[in-house]
Amino acid sequence: MMQLVLPLLFFFQADALLEKADEAFRAGEFDKAGTLARQAIAGEPSAIHGHMILGVIAAQKNQWEVSNRHFLIVVRLDPSNPSGYFYLGQAKLYQQQWAQAAGYFTKALERQYPDRERLMVELAMAQNEAGDPPQALRTLAKIEPPADSHRAAQYFGVTAFAEGKLNRLGEATGHIRRAIQMDDSNVHYWDFLIDVLIKTDQAPQALAEAILAQRKFPDHADTQFLFALASHHVVESPLSKLALRNLREAEPDSARVQLAEGLLYRKQGKTEEATAAFQRAAQRGASDAHLLLGIVYKENGDYAAAEREYREAERRNPSSAQLMLELGKLYLAQGDLEQARQRLEKAAVYSPDAPTVHYQLGLLYRRLNQTEKAQEHLKKAKQP
Repeated sequence: MMQLVLPLLFFFQADALLEKADEAFRAGEFDKAGTLARQAIAGEPSAIHGHMILGVIAAQKNQWEVSNRHFLIVVRLDPSNPSGYFYLGQAKLYQQQWAQAAGYFTKALERQYPDRERLMVELAMAQNEAGDPPQALRTLAKIEPPADSHRAAQYFGVTAFAEGKLNRLGEATGHIRRAIQMDDSNVHYWDFLIDVLIKTDQAPQALAEAILAQRKFPDHADTQFLFALASHHVVESPLSKLALRNLREAEPDSARVQLAEGLLYRKQGKTEEATAAFQRAAQRGASDAHLLLGIVYKENGDYAAAEREYREAERRNPSSAQLMLELGKLYLAQGDLEQARQRLEKAAVYSPDAPTVHYQLGLLYRRLNQTEKAQEHLKKAKQP
């Protein structure tokens, strides 16, 4: 009889402890909730809710190994439990293990996780980051934009990121603006918007957004660098010095500081200083340093040096629309129309809404005696 009573006693004790742990968790008393959940599991190792509480607490502290262990126990004890798979997906999402996150979210979906809106948005995020933006958009198409503003912002943000990867930059701009309207506290939305506006030759608009963003996120280095880049693209902007100062404060040891210095020197007409700054940035592996060096060399008539730098930039980042544009312009100036065609057509794929790309394609096709294509692209270049 005693053998039967003891297990029942442990079960009821564990159940009572889990009730208290759940109350503490809902009240935000996470240390207390964790202590009670551990006591419950010590008495009843198969207490699923105890593992759920401990897994969520560990995830909030970025203790991924601990959270994964508890959630894996949950799905082992109850393979039909959608919450276990959902939280495993979240843990993988925050660890940037995108494919695994998508796999767990899919299992949660198959088991009908109750908060479908949240699940679909996070599944789409994982799918997009795993390199499948079309699937991400198909996932989002299965739900309506959420009524909750924060979740709706995520919905439109992921939509914009996926469209950006598909080079549908016009659509991406509209959706990221909607995301910011609903949640202007997410720095990644602002950075994406500024970057897309620069890529689509909307430099004044990019600078206007960057001015707002750099005030809102003074310690975010990516935002401050985009501020420097946007200011550089607007000839009359007097803000390049301010952008450089901000970037130095946010990221003093970064190679991007040298890039921002070079942009300022170039704007001031100090070619030697700009070249030296870009060379220092290139030596430190800064993204786009070789592209900017190529631009400076081309402006000074050193086409051989420009091509060398562009080729190195192409090796590092072959899908850069601006690089393809600059290479196309260089080959067009040299009369190498076939090489120019290859690069400019790639630039149009990567940035289909950029007027400058269409203008250069118009010039190219005119020289190739392809009159209809030339007129088509020159018309697109004039469109607002």
